[in-house]
Amino acid sequence: MPSSADTNLTRVAIALPGRSLRSRTLIALSLVFVLGFGVSAMHIYGTRDELRRAVLLIQAGAVSEGFTSDQPLDVLPRQHAGGEMEYTLYAADGELLGYADYMERPRRLRTKLLSRESSWWRWSAYGGESINAPVRLPDGAILMVSRNDQAERAMLDELLLDRLRHSLVLMLPLGLLCILLILLLLNWTLRPVRRAARLAQGIGPDTPARRIPLQGLPGEFHPLAAAANCALDRLAHAYQAERRFIADAAHELRTPLTVLDLRLQDARRSGELDWPTLETEMRQMRRLVGQLLELARQEGAAERGGPPQQTNLSRLSREVAASLLPLFEAQGRAIEVRIEDGLLCRGNADELREVLVNLLDNALEHGAGSVQLSLYRRADGIALEVADQGPGVPAAEQEAMFQRFRKGRQGSAGTGLGLAIVRRIVENAGGQAGFVSGRTNALWVVFKEAGPAPAV
Repeated sequence: MPSSADTNLTRVAIALPGRSLRSRTLIALSLVFVLGFGVSAMHIYGTRDELRRAVLLIQAGAVSEGFTSDQPLDVLPRQHAGGEMEYTLYAADGELLGYADYMERPRRLRTKLLSRESSWWRWSAYGGESINAPVRLPDGAILMVSRNDQAERAMLDELLLDRLRHSLVLMLPLGLLCILLILLLLNWTLRPVRRAARLAQGIGPDTPARRIPLQGLPGEFHPLAAAANCALDRLAHAYQAERRFIADAAHELRTPLTVLDLRLQDARRSGELDWPTLETEMRQMRRLVGQLLELARQEGAAERGGPPQQTNLSRLSREVAASLLPLFEAQGRAIEVRIEDGLLCRGNADELREVLVNLLDNALEHGAGSVQLSLYRRADGIALEVADQGPGVPAAEQEAMFQRFRKGRQGSAGTGLGLAIVRRIVENAGGQAGFVSGRTNALWVVFKEAGPAPAV
């Protein structure tokens, strides 16, 4: 198990900011600068070996002029231009014909060096202390001429090193100028980003509508700023919804708390407690608080999401209807059920039970006559209808019934939250809820039908 010190170090490491875009750009360009200078130096030294071969080719052409393969190699000069020359003779087909008797071994035939065609790319590897040059003789044979050109190599090294130093002297101020230009360019590019950051710092509860402006931002930052604005939109919506919820809850709780306080004061003056009334008031308050908590939980569930669930709605509807049957019988009301078997829908069983209980309780509290519960499959999903024989709700007010704390009759025993909870649970499950078109006393809910259970 990690110690507290390790945990603290991890937190500090997470909190430390990464390298800035300016420093990353400068580091990358510095690496490119160093790499380019290194490649240039390698090519300069490759040029050195090209020069050595070119000089040796001229010398080899001079010493082999008029020489043919049928002549002995002894006629060729051993010393030339201050160095020892070595000769290896090959036939036109690559067969070794001989080499100078003062050589330990023959030089390898290099026919590629015979072609001096121009090319946009030629790589010259390090040639070593000795350099080789092939010469094609008049009769087609090939004479490999080798020479240890220590003096020429030293002279070329010194010359190229001087050129490299001069290049470095010129590149240093040029590099500093480039860095300055890059810093100015970065400062100009990041100026809108810093301005957007200052605006983002000012976003808070007092300015929930402020957003990061996309105008002027570099195109690479647009997706990040747009995603941040979308997140701020969701947060502002949730914040406003929470403020409305708190205000509505405080308003609704004020009345029962005031009534309870008055009853307690009256009991203190009279010395007698009306326990049945107090129990009724407390039961109503507990119901209101419970529904407030359920609505708050459903509002949060809409943002969080979660893995899909499925419920046997046919069985659940029968269970809920049976459990509420004593309440209907106590009021002399009948409940009729027409439920199609084997209907599976999306949603959590406990939450869908709450939907059924609220719909049937709404019909029991505010409706009249018998209540019909129908469940059947249709083209767009699984339909649940709850209807009664009461006057219902006028068409102009039906949608308002799904708002929080909206009651059909003021002063009724309901809390005004039942239908709001129903719609929120149903929408979280991907369904819809409303009044049946053309009817004032019938509510319908359409659930999405669940697919087949996954194979285990």
